[in-house]
Amino acid sequence: GAEPSKDVVFTQFSVNTIQYTVADGRPLLMDIYQPVGGDTTAFRPLVILAHGGSFLSGNRRTEYEERVPAICRQLALRGYVAVSIDYRLSNLVGMATKKSAYKELMQSVADGRCSVAWFVNDITKRNTYRIDKNKLFFGGNSAGSILAEQLAFLDSDAVCKPVLQKAIRKYLNNVCPLPPHTLRGVISLAGAVLDTNIIHPSPIAVLHIQGDADHVVPYGYKRAISGLAPFKLAGLGADRARYISGRLNFKEYVFKNAGHTPWDKDDDAFNIVFQQLLTFLQKETK
Repeated sequence: GAEPSKDVVFTQFSVNTIQYTVADGRPLLMDIYQPVGGDTTAFRPLVILAHGGSFLSGNRRTEYEERVPAICRQLALRGYVAVSIDYRLSNLVGMATKKSAYKELMQSVADGRCSVAWFVNDITKRNTYRIDKNKLFFGGNSAGSILAEQLAFLDSDAVCKPVLQKAIRKYLNNVCPLPPHTLRGVISLAGAVLDTNIIHPSPIAVLHIQGDADHVVPYGYKRAISGLAPFKLAGLGADRARYISGRLNFKEYVFKNAGHTPWDKDDDAFNIVFQQLLTFLQKETK
């Protein structure tokens, strides 16, 4: 069969839209991209991605300055099942204090978790998309990769600051719990964690790509959005030591002297990101 490849192996893909959960009375949707024609592989890796937009804007189909649908199309043509999700967004009031921002962030992480749980559940029943349950990846761009990193590392026992711990227990704890080691890897395109202490020894693989002059999602440990956000984030520069000490299977790519998500506007930078992503996925799905 055609294993997922670095080269385009399919000429077409299909997109299915599925409601994966209902949150606050509103259906949340995801687009599932898969290859069409000549796909003889028994089981395929799954890559779920969350869009950016500072938790205030964007959706699963945003193309402008958002590369998630493009990544999904390209992955599907290479034999992956790729998914772009919507998740609950906040507003400026919701993000105005640390406490309320943590609530909003935890709810979006809960949504991300429910999208994974939808597939875990489907795999055990029909396995509609012929997914290899040992090859589940979750990632995102900007806000979406902040979501992804918390999803990978947060649980009710997470070692972190009390105010964050409280938000986890209140808004994330029992929502769509995942079996241990559900995720094989996390893909962080300009993402960060709320507290580096949550990064613990884990079999999870991490691909973290960021510009080292990023102040929107700080490369170091600083207040987000160039100091305007009420909470701090720890980007690649601050996370690296924890990835290494936790012996995580960790791969990084740093865009030197670059700000936030240089790949959104620059095709050359996007191609670098996509090649890094493919290399990472190939290695982790062997």
